[in-house]
Amino acid sequence: MYRNLQNSEIAALSAQGCTAEDWSRITVAEGFHTDWIRNVVFSGEVKLGSNGAEIACGAGVIRRSGVYNAALHNCTVGDGVLIYNVGRYIANYDIAEGVMIENVGQISCEGSGSFGNGVEVSAINEAGGREVPIYDELTAQVAYVMAMYRHRTETVAWLRNMVARKVREKTSSRGYIGKSASVVNTVSLVDVRIGAYATVDGASTLSNGTINSSAESPSCIGSGVAARDFIIARSARVDTGAMLRSCFVGEGVVIENGFSAEHSLFFANSHCTHGEACAVFAGPYTVSHHRATLLIAGYFSFFNAGSGANQSNHMYKSGPVHQGIHLRGCKFSSDAYILLPASTGVFTIVKGRHYQHHDTDYMPFSYLIEERGDSYLLPAMNLRSYGTARDIRKWPGRDRRRGVASDLIRYELMTPYTAGKIIRAIHECEFLLARYPTAEEVTWNRVKIKTPALRKGLLLYTQSLRGYLSELLEHGTVPGPGLAALPDDAPAGLATPPDGVIEWIDLAGLIVPSAAIDRLLDEVDAGRLAGFEILEQHLRKLDTEYSGMVASWAVYALEKLLKKSAVRITAGDLRQVIAQGEADRAALAAGVEMDARRDFAPLMAVGYGIDSEQYRDADFRAVRGDAIRVLKK
Repeated sequence: MYRNLQNSEIAALSAQGCTAEDWSRITVAEGFHTDWIRNVVFSGEVKLGSNGAEIACGAGVIRRSGVYNAALHNCTVGDGVLIYNVGRYIANYDIAEGVMIENVGQISCEGSGSFGNGVEVSAINEAGGREVPIYDELTAQVAYVMAMYRHRTETVAWLRNMVARKVREKTSSRGYIGKSASVVNTVSLVDVRIGAYATVDGASTLSNGTINSSAESPSCIGSGVAARDFIIARSARVDTGAMLRSCFVGEGVVIENGFSAEHSLFFANSHCTHGEACAVFAGPYTVSHHRATLLIAGYFSFFNAGSGANQSNHMYKSGPVHQGIHLRGCKFSSDAYILLPASTGVFTIVKGRHYQHHDTDYMPFSYLIEERGDSYLLPAMNLRSYGTARDIRKWPGRDRRRGVASDLIRYELMTPYTAGKIIRAIHECEFLLARYPTAEEVTWNRVKIKTPALRKGLLLYTQSLRGYLSELLEHGTVPGPGLAALPDDAPAGLATPPDGVIEWIDLAGLIVPSAAIDRLLDEVDAGRLAGFEILEQHLRKLDTEYSGMVASWAVYALEKLLKKSAVRITAGDLRQVIAQGEADRAALAAGVEMDARRDFAPLMAVGYGIDSEQYRDADFRAVRGDAIRVLKK
C-alpha cells in the first residue's frame, strides 16, 4: 500500500534538494524515510518503497538504500533500492526490490515496445528467406525449425504466429529492472528489460532488448558493450566491448573482447571473442576466438574457427544470397576459406582455401585440404584424431548453463545421426571404387579424393560402424533374445525396423529421427498444439525416448552392415559383429593414441629448456606432464 507524503516529509525533502512537479503524485510505502532521498527531481507519478537498508557496493563501501542525485519520471521504486548518481533521468520504469543503480547516464522507456521480442534475425542467408523472429524463451530447436524448414509453410506460419503472441504479451510502455539486479557505470539504457539478479556494469548503449536472468542463472553485461535489438538468455555474458545488432544470445553463451555480430543467433555455450559474425546460426558450442575471423551466412554447431578463417557469401551477381552449412563438429584451421554456397560434413577439418562449392555431407569425419589450388578430401581421417576424442570429452564439462537448460543437447560422438552418415559414406566409397577401379584419384561432389585415401576411408568407416554396433549389442541396446542360448545358425530374432527410425537428424543439438520431427510438425500443422510450451514438451519427450529409438535403428544398421534383412540375421552374425567390433574399437583407439603421442613426440619439445638443452625434456614434462598422464590413462 502506498500513501501520500505528509507536509513535514515534503518540507524535509525540499530541504534536502528535492523538487517535484506535483508532490501529490509522489506516494510512498511503509518503511519510507526522507533521510535517504537527496537531490532528486520528481516528475509524473512516482512510487517509492522502503529505504535506509545497508547495501554493500564492493571494496568495503556501504551505502544506504535510497535515491541520491537523480531524476525520476513515472517510476515505481521497490523496497531496498539504491539509486545513486543518474546523469539525465530514469523514466517509465518499474524497479524491483533490492536493485542497485549507480552512476548511469539514462534509463528510459520511450514508448510502447516489446524489448527485442519479435526482432527479425536474418540468419544463415544474409539476403533473407530464413528469418527467425526472436523471443525471450527461444530455443535452438525451435529456431532451427523456423530457419531450416521453410518448405513447411504452415509450420513456419504457426511458429511465427506463436512468436507474435509472445510479442503481444511482452509489449509494454514501461521498462522493468528485476529483483536484486545491478546497473552501474552505464551510459544509456533505452527500452531494455532487465531480469532478476542480472548485472550491467560499464555498458555503453543498450536499446530495445531484454536481459533474461534469475537468481539461479544470472546474466552479465560488461564494459563497453553496445547492443541494439537483442535478447540475452539466462547464464549468458556479453562483455568487454562486444557489439550486437539484431542478435539472440543463448544460455551460457559468452561474447566478449570486441566481437561484433549482427543478425545472428548464438545458442548454448557458444563462445565468441575478437572476431565478427554476420547472418550466423551458431548452434551449441560454436567457438571463435581470433580477431581476424569472420563467420558469415552459415549454420555452425560444435564448431571451432581458427585465426583468419572466413567465408564469402557474395559473388557480386545476385547479392549476398549464398549460404554455408557446416555440420556438427567442423573445424576451420587458420586462414581457411570457403566460397559459398558449400556444405561441410560432420566432424570435418577444413584447411586451405576452397572455391568449388563442395558438398561433403556424405563423407563425415574427413580432412578437407587444399593442394595446388584444388580441394582434396581425406575420408574418415578425423575418426583417428585425438582432437576429436578430446572434444567429445571436454564439451559436457564446458556447459556454463545453470538451472533449467532449454536447449536440448546430445554429446555422444557416435549416434544414429553420425553413424547414418557413415553408412552413406561406406556406400559412396564402395560405389567410387567400383566405378573407377584403376583411377589414381576421383572427383566427387567437386572435391578430389585419391584412391588410396578412398580405400583407407572405407576401412575406417567400416571399423567405426562395426565398433559402434558391437557396443550397442554388448550393452543390450539392440532388442532380441540373449545370444548365449542360441546356436550360431539360429535366427537372432530381430524385428524389422520401422521406417520411422532410419533417417536421423541433428536438430541443433537434439539427435532425433527425421520422421519423428515430421510427425510432430504435422501435429503443429493440424492445430493440435496449444503453444511453444507444448511443442517443447514433445521435443523433450523425444530426447528421453532416445535409447529406445536407437535400438530400432541399430537393427537397420545391422542390415546395412551385414547386407541381409533383419529376419535373416543369425546369432552367429551378431557374435561376429561383436568380436570384430571389439577389434575395430581397439584399432581405432590405437590410432587415436598414436595421434596423441605425436603431440608429445620429441619434436614437440622444440623451444623447451630455453637456457639449457639438457633440461629440455624435464622442462617439457614439467609444463605438459598432466596431458601426458591423461594420455596414459
